[in-house]
Amino acid sequence: MARLRNVPRELRGGTMARLRNVPRDEPQFLADLITPEKNQIVSMALSQSDHFHVSLFTFADRETVSEEEYFGDTLYYVLEGETLIHLKDREVLVKAGQVFSVPAHTLHAIGGKEAFKVLQITVNE
Repeated sequence: MARLRNVPRELRGGTMARLRNVPRDEPQFLADLITPEKNQIVSMALSQSDHFHVSLFTFADRETVSEEEYFGDTLYYVLEGETLIHLKDREVLVKAGQVFSVPAHTLHAIGGKEAFKVLQITVNE
């Protein structure tokens, strides 16, 4: 495997991403890393760089994020429960174990159903 240790940062493509809030001593279930709070949406960043963002979210019952759009394609992987992803012309039900992506610059909202946990990965342009 090639190493980037001696490659200047400007040639590596921007900010180096590092994992955080991920166990290093013992394996854990991804969904167990984040704890729900009553009537709230809780988020935990796992990594972030100029090119991508990885976060865990837990949504309480019927909580939703208002319409938003991202500069990059966004992948949603539901870990527990199920959620609705609201797009301009339709709603998509995504259940635990399923994945769904939303193209860059697409207005959408997520949530509004039962409590759920989701991994969100956004790959920026």
